[in-house]
Amino acid sequence: MNFSHPHPRHGRLCRRRATGLLIGTVLALLTGCTSTPAPAVTASTGVASTDVASSGSASSSGPPSVTSAQPAPTSFVTAEGTRFMLDGKPFRFVGANVYDAAATDFYSCDSAARMTDQELRDTFRTLHDQYGASVIRFWAYQTYTRSGEDWSGMDAVISAARDTGLRVLPVLEDGPGYCTTKSEATPKSQYQDDTWFVDGYRANYGTAPRSFRDYAKIVVEHYRNEPTIFGWSLINEADTSARDSQDRSVLVDFAQDMAPVIKSADPNHLLTLGTQSNGARGASGPDFAAVYGVPGLDFAEVHDWGYWGDDAAAMFGGSDGVPPAASAASCQTPDAPIACSFAQISGLGKPLLVGEAGIAGGDKDQLQNRADQLGAKMRAAFDAGAGGYLLWRVTKQNTDTYDITLNGGDPVLGEMAAVAATLH
Repeated sequence: MNFSHPHPRHGRLCRRRATGLLIGTVLALLTGCTSTPAPAVTASTGVASTDVASSGSASSSGPPSVTSAQPAPTSFVTAEGTRFMLDGKPFRFVGANVYDAAATDFYSCDSAARMTDQELRDTFRTLHDQYGASVIRFWAYQTYTRSGEDWSGMDAVISAARDTGLRVLPVLEDGPGYCTTKSEATPKSQYQDDTWFVDGYRANYGTAPRSFRDYAKIVVEHYRNEPTIFGWSLINEADTSARDSQDRSVLVDFAQDMAPVIKSADPNHLLTLGTQSNGARGASGPDFAAVYGVPGLDFAEVHDWGYWGDDAAAMFGGSDGVPPAASAASCQTPDAPIACSFAQISGLGKPLLVGEAGIAGGDKDQLQNRADQLGAKMRAAFDAGAGGYLLWRVTKQNTDTYDITLNGGDPVLGEMAAVAATLH
């Protein structure tokens, strides 16, 4: 990926979200955060149930009942070498991002695409039953939970996933700064002179009443017994040019500090830092191996965005979709392509997840072209050892050309279903 160009997704999201995020932030400040006690966890399923009377949220009564519930997950996903495992068997999966899934009456990052509880449940059921999805990734930032004071949004997502046979990957903070704690997107790499990953995450930041370190511990501890959660991602796209005294990316130090915090609060779930790699600062090439070599990070994450030229190929930096066997020199550069991350999987001995993958669509012909390209990317990724692949993003209505809707017959969903059928 050529990072001399602006990240297309970040640029188009910034324009669209600035106004909505400002409104959400003002509303949060006006209403304040309630001091609701943490909901109890039920003994049968480990699901956190919110106290309707004390939460103060209009959606706290929970999603409506369904008539064809799936068996509730009872086992946690684990990692064994480079494979995800479930009930003693390899667990390879496809799925999608539904980033605003935990929206509530007090916060939504994308109000135009916000789903009701029933719409969310129907979306999850369609993705699982018709298109083979197994995992949904979504935002669980401080804005969505009132900094750990209101779990109604997350509870609704988990309930819908549990009842439709899905697992979820909550993300706890945003690297690019969208939908998080400020009225405008401020990348962590530009926050406090690029020191957020050094010490900024230990203090209150933006409008957040808690430090990220404290907030992350509260969330994972609250849901530690919920098997519907696939795992935790600390950051969406952690990027930084800052280096430590050993000339390592400071993301290494950040991960070394945060991993024990998370694991002590929740020993049951998998954990990743959350990076796009593929040329991003601080987590590509040799930095990718250094970051994901940190004990306590259970799997690695990359993002596979196709914008123009080579990076829309099946595997950018690879040859015929296979990571290059003799590309040591190119993989030692800070802008190493995605194939270099795949080439390091066996050395890391950890699974790799493609957490986001998107290509702009458009008219019918462009959508088919996107489906063909993303289909090739999914197949190349699994051939190269990926454990999972999540498309960007499924929504009830298109707000830009990267979106995927269920009611429009988008051919990329057929590609996802075809790939899912090969994984079992």
